[in-house]
Amino acid sequence: MAEPGDLAAVRAAIDRLDDDVVALLARREELVRAAGRLKADGAAVRAPGRVEQVVARARERAVSHGASPQVVERVYRAMIGAFVDLELATAAVSDGVVVGPAAPGSAGEVLTLQLAAHGSEAQLQTRPLAETLEEVAAAVAAGTVLTATVGPRVVGAVRGALDGGVLTVGHLVVAPDHRGRGVGSALLAAVERTPGARRAVLSTGADDLRLYRRAGYREERRERVSAGLELVHLAKDLSG
Repeated sequence: MAEPGDLAAVRAAIDRLDDDVVALLARREELVRAAGRLKADGAAVRAPGRVEQVVARARERAVSHGASPQVVERVYRAMIGAFVDLELATAAVSDGVVVGPAAPGSAGEVLTLQLAAHGSEAQLQTRPLAETLEEVAAAVAAGTVLTATVGPRVVGAVRGALDGGVLTVGHLVVAPDHRGRGVGSALLAAVERTPGARRAVLSTGADDLRLYRRAGYREERRERVSAGLELVHLAKDLSG
């Protein structure tokens, strides 16, 4: 490539390249946001192994293009750091929260969490408070319970039962001191990734719809359970 002959021309050429770089960064941001919505916790977002893989590839590409691999690495690490912060915000879950299958022996904590949530999420789910410890332990053993943990503490839980491609979501509860931190959204996204699930259905209270509507659920019908409780039946297509 012929180099411009004066400083003004060099700067103009850099500006044109920067236009292309910014356009590519905008596209990368779209993909980063999409990735963030698919990750359940801060550890998955930070993914140090993936970072090193990306940096190593960038260094290799720098050499093949005649660029300084050291400079390219510094640029990439700065860029990745900024995008990790963006992705954490998109995932909308505290960095210390980890979502995954409920650990053996966690049934007591899960049941306690359901009881602690009485008066909000828990009373809006179908028979959450009627369960025994044995029933919760059986669900944990069956692998249908996901939990959100901070260190050793369970701060959220959800359940998903799959039948013929239809995933019934229930018992979504979050500890009172962790609400508003994206834990519920992370649990919902995680249970929706149940292998084989093509459609998700759930029932919740009429005053507790924002989380599910934001996640793409649509209302199918309403059911008056008692004078003080109306259940809304929701569904979401997961096949797309």
